[in-house]
Amino acid sequence: MMPRAIALFFVTLLAAQADTLVLKDGTKVQGRWWSADVDQIHFLVDNQLQHYARSQVSSVTFGEGAAAPPLDAAPAPAAPAAPKAAAAPAETRTVTLPPAPVRNFREPEEAGPVYFRNDSGDLVALERNRAAEQSRGSTQYWEMPNARSPVRLKTAPEMTFVVRVAPGVDPASYSLYPMASENGARRTEAGRGRKTGPVTRPFTIARLHDATYTLTVKDLAAGEYSFSPSGSNDAYCFGVDP
Repeated sequence: MMPRAIALFFVTLLAAQADTLVLKDGTKVQGRWWSADVDQIHFLVDNQLQHYARSQVSSVTFGEGAAAPPLDAAPAPAAPAAPKAAAAPAETRTVTLPPAPVRNFREPEEAGPVYFRNDSGDLVALERNRAAEQSRGSTQYWEMPNARSPVRLKTAPEMTFVVRVAPGVDPASYSLYPMASENGARRTEAGRGRKTGPVTRPFTIARLHDATYTLTVKDLAAGEYSFSPSGSNDAYCFGVDP
């Protein structure tokens, strides 16, 4: 959840019309304030919405209106009404953005493999394997050696995995397959009824940073599993113990 101070800051900024965004390298961007979130500033430039990381933005200058109040300031009591004075010329105010929040996360150095993220934020490498396409009658499946993965995880209501994808690769191209152990090997489970192809488990994808994404799985039962990208026999395997 966004901290209250940052939320108050952004709500105040939304009411103003920004005209200059200043990056920390000194670059000035002319445009109009659009919106902001914890990670990014959204700025309208030449009628096109541009996105800037908050860590790269030093300030936003508004063409009119007062600057936002200090982040730790309490709301000031209402002042008695004063006689109306002549309108003053529009004043330019500059608001310096607070530091972007630091998040405790680590990123994979290599694109492609899937990692498990434990409660400490450390990344645990999954077993790398290669699946071979097999068939039994009209049923096709993918099989890999050994009935159990050497990477063992404990069941939990929610499990988070991390993957860094190469440029142009969609993280949604990854699938999570339950694996059945049989005759000293693991293989994908065939769909039932009209379902074609192997069974997969759903998961939620969220962007963590740049090309790194989290893959969050809920209520994963004990058993053997494998992440694999489409169009590839690469498999990133793990087992879940009770």
